[in-house]
Amino acid sequence: MSYTWSDKVVEELKKRNVKKHVVHGMWTPSGFFHIGNARPELFIPTIVANSLKDAGLKVEHNFIVDDFDDLDKIPKGFDKNKFSQYLGKPLREVPSPVQGFDSWAAYFMSQIKDVADKFGIKPNFMSAYDSYQSGRYDEAIKIILEKSDKIREIMKKIAGVEKPKEWLPLMVVCEKCGRSATTTAISWDGEYLSYKCNRDREYVKSCGYEGRIKPVSGHVKIPWRIYWAATWFSFGVTFESGGKDHFTPGGSVDTGRAFAREIFGIEPPILYGTEFIQLGKEKMSGSKGNPISMKDWLNFAEQELLRFLYASYQPGKVINFDLKSNKFLLLTERYDMAERCYFGVIDKCLRHDEKRIAQLKRIYELSQIDKSILSLDKLPYQFSYSMAALYSQLYNEEQTIEVLKKLGHVNVLTDFEKKRISKRLRLAKYWVEHYNPSMTIKINESLPQLDLDKKEKGCLLGLLKELDKEWAEEELQQRIYDLAREHEIEPKQFFQLCYRILINKTSGPKLAGFILMLGKERVKKIFGNLG
Repeated sequence: MSYTWSDKVVEELKKRNVKKHVVHGMWTPSGFFHIGNARPELFIPTIVANSLKDAGLKVEHNFIVDDFDDLDKIPKGFDKNKFSQYLGKPLREVPSPVQGFDSWAAYFMSQIKDVADKFGIKPNFMSAYDSYQSGRYDEAIKIILEKSDKIREIMKKIAGVEKPKEWLPLMVVCEKCGRSATTTAISWDGEYLSYKCNRDREYVKSCGYEGRIKPVSGHVKIPWRIYWAATWFSFGVTFESGGKDHFTPGGSVDTGRAFAREIFGIEPPILYGTEFIQLGKEKMSGSKGNPISMKDWLNFAEQELLRFLYASYQPGKVINFDLKSNKFLLLTERYDMAERCYFGVIDKCLRHDEKRIAQLKRIYELSQIDKSILSLDKLPYQFSYSMAALYSQLYNEEQTIEVLKKLGHVNVLTDFEKKRISKRLRLAKYWVEHYNPSMTIKINESLPQLDLDKKEKGCLLGLLKELDKEWAEEELQQRIYDLAREHEIEPKQFFQLCYRILINKTSGPKLAGFILMLGKERVKKIFGNLG
């Protein structure tokens, strides 16, 4: 049964009846990589590859590093005077902007390679530069030269781009300046390709050299639209996802599919268009200065949470993400709910919805990196992220566990459960400090200056008296409501008053639980000057 979008992809791929499925992602390592880039190029391919394995199918998962692409601009913050001489050169041949890396491409790829394994992402990282050099694209290049007239027809018919009759769809790497974007392929005699370096670009000038080469082993580069289909042909790709901009009418997906069938004689892979990640009203983008890297994510959330996010949403749906509002907390709550579903603890809102329960269980499975959790006998203790955000400001790990035991939330904890609590405390503390300082809580040591009327003072004294008794959290919460009504005060108004006394705010954590967490004696001390 197809529970998730990835399971539906598997059902489609099964119809292909191939011995091995090849799943691809690719990226040009010219700048910074964020979780928005990671959605189509890393996470969706990983989820599909894992779903294929779960279905018992053989799969190869590759990530193509497009390091044969040119350096066409120098990102903000880097020395333009130093690197302008390398504009137009393959990224693999541009020096690293930071010491310790072999090239520009290697430095920017480190953003992915250094953390991919921590997210359970383990593709074969394959250099396009090396693939060209080793001859992997040689057969595709020969076909392109033999069918250049047909390629020209497809470009005109589908993309509306008219190329001259003598156009040859290859870019020769100039033997003098080492650039390909500035060259024009002139003629091919069946063995040698003649060219001129005569095309000035906005970012680099041509050198004027003329020569002839054999179009093999990295001497030529395939233009993007044809390169995509040539990669499917050269690697046997059966699934790939990409940004939605590729899927516009007449775009690279339409031409790629036509090139696959009519030039290379293959069936194109199943292609999924992927929407953007939006932060508020803006698309996540390095140029907008709002990216969140995979490394950043590890500072404030579990790796499984990002996998859960991408497994949950259809690839073609925009994800409106925000670290400064409740949207992030709601994501953590949905993850915890899915975990409860997996272990058979069903929330009231899901009862009788067997389809949704099965879907959440499957999404939870796909989110896990350490599969050993799936074999636990029962639901491990869940320490909610919102509670971790609160506790992390008041207690260390040991104190937190003591308070949880005192409140009756836990009895005996396994080492695994203790580690989960410790990790959430650390992550939530970072989140509050760096992304949501509005949740910062400072406990008052004594009663602040307040102009209390007779009803308010009487109600507070009543609460102070009630704290001499033993309370369960829900019972105390109800008693606070009742006290407000008994003193003819709107409960909301009384709760706001209590928060002002405790933390100088008009809202906060669930009041009864907060009082019990702080400790009744500490709260009584703050209230002590009521007289």
